[in-house]
Amino acid sequence: MDTKKIKIKADHLSKKFSLLPSKDSKNKAKSLVDMNHKNEKDFWALRNISFEICDGECVGVIGLNGAGKSTLSNIISGQIAQTTGQVEINGDVSIIAANAGMQNNLSGRENIRLKALMMGMTNKEIKEKMDEIIEFSELGPFIDQPVKTYSSGMKAKLGFSIMVHQDPDIMIVDEALSVGDKTFVDKSRKKMLEFREQGKTILLVSHDMRTIKEWSDRVIWLNYGEVKAYGSPEEVIPQYTKFANWFKKLPKKDQKKYKTEQRQVQLDYSLEKLKAEITKAEPNMSRRDLIEVADGLKKQKDNHRLSIVSKLILAFCTVMFIWLSLVAVSNATFAQSVEHPRSFLKQRLLKAKPMKPMAGRDNSKGEKTPPPEEDKPVGRKKVRNDKKKASQKSKKSKKSSSSERSSSKNVVYTVETGDSLGSIADSYGISVESIEEANPGVDFSVINPGQRIKIPAAQNAQSATESETTQQTDGVSQ
Repeated sequence: MDTKKIKIKADHLSKKFSLLPSKDSKNKAKSLVDMNHKNEKDFWALRNISFEICDGECVGVIGLNGAGKSTLSNIISGQIAQTTGQVEINGDVSIIAANAGMQNNLSGRENIRLKALMMGMTNKEIKEKMDEIIEFSELGPFIDQPVKTYSSGMKAKLGFSIMVHQDPDIMIVDEALSVGDKTFVDKSRKKMLEFREQGKTILLVSHDMRTIKEWSDRVIWLNYGEVKAYGSPEEVIPQYTKFANWFKKLPKKDQKKYKTEQRQVQLDYSLEKLKAEITKAEPNMSRRDLIEVADGLKKQKDNHRLSIVSKLILAFCTVMFIWLSLVAVSNATFAQSVEHPRSFLKQRLLKAKPMKPMAGRDNSKGEKTPPPEEDKPVGRKKVRNDKKKASQKSKKSKKSSSSERSSSKNVVYTVETGDSLGSIADSYGISVESIEEANPGVDFSVINPGQRIKIPAAQNAQSATESETTQQTDGVSQ
């Protein structure tokens, strides 16, 4: 064993899953961001597993259903990550499992392409091997039919055919040597013998003890997440067979009791117990090595939870989605909302954008609306210029000017940033109450930039008259 290259090495390997009380999406979301500790229960599918597999070896993995065989296979193949311990893989890994990754709505040919792409094969390689895979699967004309119409044996043939037409260094065979009819089983075994003659490393997972004994150089016996025995087939298989026969002879009530007890052990397991097991198994371990092992266990993190960076990105995306939704229902642009967020939230949120009347549009009575000349928005500068012009005209004819102002139309003022109702009233020399009366139905508790307000005509005229009088008085005094 020392002269061979180690292909797979596992040290203190453990895998913990978080069990939720229900399949509620709310609980899953909390678990994803690590906020569901009260409702979660830790289930240790694998506990403190260590082994080595050398180049060219075939190692069998046996155990009852739920022993952790598939979990171990998925960790070695890289499909899931371990919770503690280290896994060293020297070479490319391919897992051969019946029905693994099959898409029922796709045809057999499409599944070949999909699975081959997932395993890293190029389009050229897939095209070169397509006919060979189809011929090996023995599906014939059914290859272009949806996989959901296949029998379990046909699915297994297709899955095995796809997997064996790769060239990996390490092969994980999960119950794939006993699929299909006898002819296909014999062909599968022959193909696997070719791989073994080529010096491939094989991890064989099976319930068939004859296959394990025939193929395996060594055997790992897993029992509810822990290694019960690891050695040659002549040593391990008799032990497992004796245990399996004992378990089968138990009444169903006792079988259920045994399973419940073992499951409870997996639920009660913890990192502290793992450290204790490591210390007990290696009593001569130096203090330095023990500290390194303990630190290594602390650093491990479940791969199904989000990292801090992922949480920050998720929080940012959530805030941006909410903010854009608020902008969409307001009368502001995104740039305005970012530039003045406080004003946006307090004044412009949930305010509809003002609609400008369009000349020539038919109204409800079928009449065309004339251009709204009297409602042209004006600012403070334009208002002051209008006052000045009105004052100059009043010097020529006070009586004529007074009559024109009394019959003038309303002025519409467009609210600017920083305006208040009081400041607008002061600029026109009118009262706030008169503006409110001229704009019935308008809520003046908050005014927003861009909002249009009608200024009473009579009051506007009075303001202009007072301004004229003031100017004349100033002229006389000068």
